[in-house]
Amino acid sequence: MQQPAALELIDESARFFSAPDGDPLEALEKAHVTQLTICDMLEQIADSIPGQINRLTCGRLAEMLLPLIRNIHSFEEETLYPQAMDRLGTAPEIETTITRLKFEHCEDECFAEELADALHELASGNAPKNPEATGYMLRGFFEAMRRHIAFEHDHLVRLMRHAVTEEQHGLVTG
Repeated sequence: MQQPAALELIDESARFFSAPDGDPLEALEKAHVTQLTICDMLEQIADSIPGQINRLTCGRLAEMLLPLIRNIHSFEEETLYPQAMDRLGTAPEIETTITRLKFEHCEDECFAEELADALHELASGNAPKNPEATGYMLRGFFEAMRRHIAFEHDHLVRLMRHAVTEEQHGLVTG
């Protein structure tokens, strides 16, 4: 995805996740697409260090990253995870899965805060003091986020989609 289109998607997602509505699983899919777009952009930035940094992109991501991540995490923790517990409370290890995901949210938010500072520095036009460390930081964040999304999809979304299908076909009584 081209950077202007990616930034537009992130802007639109930021507005949506400030007050998400609709089907929680569809919203989660939107969150995953947005987060993976951020990952791709961060990877492009990491690949461009130190010589070909897009300062505008770094600045926009620096401003949007932490609020967007917090809003997505709030949506998941306040809407999606309670719904998962209601639907899947008897599924093996669902509580452990949700606890793990919430813990990762805390780590991601702390990391995103530091990353926003690094992106601000890149946006300022100053060469990073340690280009390798900055690239490593960017890669650490987006690789962890990609793993989180994969885990969430494999362990939570799959179970919830199965539960929704059972509800739609009247296989669940409650």
